[in-house]
Amino acid sequence: MNSFRVEVTDGPLDLNRIGRSGQMFRWVPNKDGWAVYEGDRLHLVQQADSVLNVTSTHDEDDFRKLLRLDENHEHKLEEIVRLGPELEPCLGQLVGMRMMRPSCAHETLFSFLCSANNHISRITQMVWKLSTDPSGCVRCDHFAAVDFLSVGEIGQLSEQSLRSQGFGYRAKSIPEVARQLAGLGDSKAVLEQLRDARYADARAYLLSLPGVGPKLADCICLFAFDHQESVPIDTHIWQQLTKIYYPEWVGTALTKVKYDHAAEAFRDRFGALAGVAHQFLFVENMAINNRRNNEKITV
Repeated sequence: MNSFRVEVTDGPLDLNRIGRSGQMFRWVPNKDGWAVYEGDRLHLVQQADSVLNVTSTHDEDDFRKLLRLDENHEHKLEEIVRLGPELEPCLGQLVGMRMMRPSCAHETLFSFLCSANNHISRITQMVWKLSTDPSGCVRCDHFAAVDFLSVGEIGQLSEQSLRSQGFGYRAKSIPEVARQLAGLGDSKAVLEQLRDARYADARAYLLSLPGVGPKLADCICLFAFDHQESVPIDTHIWQQLTKIYYPEWVGTALTKVKYDHAAEAFRDRFGALAGVAHQFLFVENMAINNRRNNEKITV
């Protein structure tokens, strides 16, 4: 394990907000901070104001890339506000929120396959069930599991075994996608090609995979392949977009025509920062809905 100290110099960073933002699903809070698992990586992170103390299986550059500390976060937010002043209140509410850049494309891809018609706590459980301990047993033990199953290993899982672990209808498509990727040869090289491809080409390929629709394809493009112009539209984003940009569509269903129009308009407005702006709207809407649900429970 490597130990290093990282000073954050491009604005506030809030690990608690980032770790619960629905971008990655193997962030585990502990008494000292966070244990961040991804692929074969483990980062143990403690935060003291603008300083992060890290113990990691990988080096400092690898960790910096995860939190995009090789970019200037404040400049991004300033540019988003310049392009869309209407989003300034949202950005102001979420001080310390950051977009991440996951390193393990196949973990991110299969994590978002688990996200279809799902919520974060259940997605997290499923993602841990696709992780292994040193003996290779599938398990959901946060502190024993490190490695995420390989594409080949996921392809060998049976639909029945995944259904028995609560994957529902996703139990069919997850191993099917793995087998399709494995059938192309070096799945890691294939995923790297999707990262290097144009956004439209990567999205088109993902839409050809079993069980992948527009929202999942856009999530995978954004988080697994770093296509920052991608705009996944789920219930949270649809509520935000209709409130801010399309009041005439409030309360209406999200059709393919509306999805394509809204995503393209958002992309035209924010360009390569569309994904960042999208993530702030997503987290804000989650917080609004959580507060609303808590109020209902209290009453």
